[in-house]
Parts: sequence; C-alpha cells; structure tokens
Amino acid sequence: MKRVIIIVIAITLSQGALAMSLFGAGKTCVFSNVKATLTMNGKPLPNAKVIRRWEWQELKEDSTTTDENGHFEFPVVFEKSVTRLLPIELVIGQGLYVIVDGKEQQFWSNSKREPGENAEFNGKPIAMMCELTHEMKYYRDFGSIMGTLCTWGE
Repeated sequence: MKRVIIIVIAITLSQGALAMSLFGAGKTCVFSNVKATLTMNGKPLPNAKVIRRWEWQELKEDSTTTDENGHFEFPVVFEKSVTRLLPIELVIGQGLYVIVDGKEQQFWSNSKREPGENAEFNGKPIAMMCELTHEMKYYRDFGSIMGTLCTWGE
C-alpha cells in the first residue's frame, strides 16, 4: 500500500513539473528591476561597479556600472523551480553592493518572500537614491526587514 502511495505521489509531481515547464508555473521573480542613483558626500558616483546578488536555490550575481551621473539599472530576474509546487516558505536573500576604493560596500539588503515582480516594495518599482555615507537603516514596511542606505519615492 505504501508503495502505491509513493508511486501516485511521484507521478503527480512529475506531471506537475511537466505542466510547470509547459505553462510557466513555478516561475518566480527572484529580483525585480532595479533603478537607482548612487551618491557619495552628495555627489554622483560615476563609473562604479555595482553588484546584485540573490540566493534562492543557489547564490547568483550579476553586475553593472554606474554612468557619469551615478545612475544604474538591473533588469528583472526570473527563475523556475519544481520546489514552488511544494508547500514551503519562499525566502530569497537579496543584496546590492558597490565597489568604492577597491572595497565592497553593501547598500541594500532584503529577504523577498513573495514570487511576484515588484513584491519587494508591495508592487511599486524599485527606484532609489542611495547616499553611501549614510548609516544603514532598517525598515519593516514591506514584510521582511530591509537594510538600506537608500530612500525611495512613490
């Protein structure tokens, strides 16, 4: 009897995985689009390397460079996993870092708990101004505790 139950569960999960791959179920936004401006002592930080890291199933990262006005942008990142079919809590670690004078400095940290795009700010896009000389502040306005040197608007 146990063997029959295990086989039924295995078939159900494999069919779910097939349906997921065919119809995009299990698609998770692991990091929404980010637009930000970095400043240091109130002045734009040009040509600085910015690193975006996220950890869901494994640690991943990408990077970009600020323009002459300190602006940078990252596109949205989606990943798929059969684990989304299981009744487990979703937690995606997120971080934004910048290299200044050869040292890496974190300026944004969050734990994303919802699979939708822009869930980090309750549906609002991630658009921030980040002053690197500020002290890290912590907010719980959007679910998880977010640490940041940034401010954001409507």
